[in-house]
Amino acid sequence: MEELFKVIDLSDKEKIGVMVAEAHSKVKSTKEFPLYMIDGKKMIYKPLSKTKPLTTPFFAYSEVYWSYIINKYFDDKAPRYYLAETKKKDDEKSKYYNKGVLVESLTPNNEKLINLYDYFNEHPDKKVDIKDYINYCMMNYDYTMILESDFIENNKEIGEGFAYQILLSVLREDQNFHYENINFTFKNNILILEPPIDFEFSTPFLYPDDEKQYEYERNKYFNSVKIDYEKDEIRELLKKIALEKGFSLDSKITKNICLIVKMYPDIVLKFIKNLDRLIEDLDNISITDPDNYISSLNSDYWKVGHALYKDNNLEEYERLKKEISLVNINKEAIFKRISNDILEFSKHYALTLKIYLISYYEGIDNLEDLTIKDLLTKLGITDDVVISDIDIDSKKLKLSKRIVGE
Repeated sequence: MEELFKVIDLSDKEKIGVMVAEAHSKVKSTKEFPLYMIDGKKMIYKPLSKTKPLTTPFFAYSEVYWSYIINKYFDDKAPRYYLAETKKKDDEKSKYYNKGVLVESLTPNNEKLINLYDYFNEHPDKKVDIKDYINYCMMNYDYTMILESDFIENNKEIGEGFAYQILLSVLREDQNFHYENINFTFKNNILILEPPIDFEFSTPFLYPDDEKQYEYERNKYFNSVKIDYEKDEIRELLKKIALEKGFSLDSKITKNICLIVKMYPDIVLKFIKNLDRLIEDLDNISITDPDNYISSLNSDYWKVGHALYKDNNLEEYERLKKEISLVNINKEAIFKRISNDILEFSKHYALTLKIYLISYYEGIDNLEDLTIKDLLTKLGITDDVVISDIDIDSKKLKLSKRIVGE
């Protein structure tokens, strides 16, 4: 197997230009990324930011890892990311580190790239209201109004690809899959959905130096994709109160998944089969650091850069620089944890999707309120059991005895 985490040295590579990326939402920004021609391909260099929340070298690892997974198992048109660095001494005047990733450009011939947010600003849809959205990290977004929009209804192929990208975002437990992550180009006056990019905020790669915070975020995401065994009376009461007050307790992730199952069951089936293939191979996909790319780090160190480069507060910068110290981590232990947790979540996610899909096939329409017991009852199974797996082709359930509290 190829060495995924080999670092490309950019010190002797010649730049061929600069790509300007602009965010047009309420939090506006302009970024410039150097361009290189490597092995006949136009590559974008994305250095790690000193101001982006939670930045560590594991942001780059996440991009490399998930781009490999997505390209090999889900979408062979998705561009690969590669670790890269300039080898020069870090410049304190720059708001970027000398490490980052290289990724092949989606627009090698300088086609115009337009994201989902900009598209709806230019082409308003009465069912979609995202004009005031703010790109927050550690937040999940509701895509149901877009899936139900006239735009998607009139563009089935784009809808299928869009749904597939949402399912992929859940697989990587993405904590920042926002409306500017979906991209289009116009080719021969036809709107084309581009492959997925931008995989920094994957939960397994966050907080490598803070086990407690990591476990909190991981459990929260894991449970947001969980289907309860049976209805909980207290939770049902809380949901009722919430609805009366005009908001919902339901997971945005669950809402997105359930609508996709109902709108695009064939896409979900395709995704499940690819996910099952991935699960079989995951133990053989190693995370390594052959070139010592990962050095000391701190998930809060971005606050130091933010004080200097965003707030222009030199006094706060000096204070935080003394207060937030970089720490060494046990890389091998973190790599093992990431691999184990990705495998566990992948199995959990695959089973969840299979349960939703089989329930849909069985005519259960209200998937958001689905419980395991609902499906078992529908299938005439009265034993106190849980579903441990499903053969999605034969629709046969593998059952195991239920442990109380499961």
